[in-house]
Amino acid sequence: MEIQKLFFFFASVFCVKVEGEVGTHHFVSQALRWTDAQTHCRKYYTDLSSVNDQKHTEKILKAAAGQKSLNWSTAWIGLYRDPTNATRWKWSGGGYVTHTNWAKGQPNNIGNKQNRGTTYSNGRWNDAEENVALPFFCIKISVMNYEKKTWEEALEHCREEHSDLISIASETDRLLAQTEMQRNDLTEPVWIGLRFLADQWLWVDGKTMMYKAWPQGGDEDHQCPTWRRCGALTVEGLWGNYNCEEKRYFLCK
Repeated sequence: MEIQKLFFFFASVFCVKVEGEVGTHHFVSQALRWTDAQTHCRKYYTDLSSVNDQKHTEKILKAAAGQKSLNWSTAWIGLYRDPTNATRWKWSGGGYVTHTNWAKGQPNNIGNKQNRGTTYSNGRWNDAEENVALPFFCIKISVMNYEKKTWEEALEHCREEHSDLISIASETDRLLAQTEMQRNDLTEPVWIGLRFLADQWLWVDGKTMMYKAWPQGGDEDHQCPTWRRCGALTVEGLWGNYNCEEKRYFLCK
């Protein structure tokens, strides 16, 4: 137990964090193999970090901005080659890669052994062998499961104590949030930053809504809700619309 605690101390002693769309990104300077980095992230955070767009890249790299003295040049992210299709890549947290930022000539899969992905300090990606020891980026989603609140109360709490209610901008974001719900043994929908305003569903942090996870079929009340104008994430990983005055647990970023 003491060895485990000591490991966590050294693994986190050079750790910087920055807010992302769905959670907080952390840079861990301890050099580990990709699989060990994944294990560490899943134990102490949520998972290895994923990248949805260029803005997301900038936020992740900002988490390592205070580590320039360590002269890091490349670090693990949650990128790995699909074992069933060598031409496709997936994220450790779940879902296929939809945005890519490979460096010139990458991925080149030297020796047919480079099945994991890194990011250079300039944000470009490279493929590498999983047994190389590198620093890494983790993402953490905060689940508020100690007191249920109305949607407005949850929003206020997140903005005071964290940053905001989370936005879910991709399939990977959705799966990461669902994983954190399962880890906290939540069995009912939790509030997210989704609100029906001005005849449309919006993310309260201003994030553009490109990805949607509404259930198919049913009454589809979310298309034009009268009373249920606040969004929650269900145990199944789908969005649901509910009365904003209902009290629920919630997800902050």
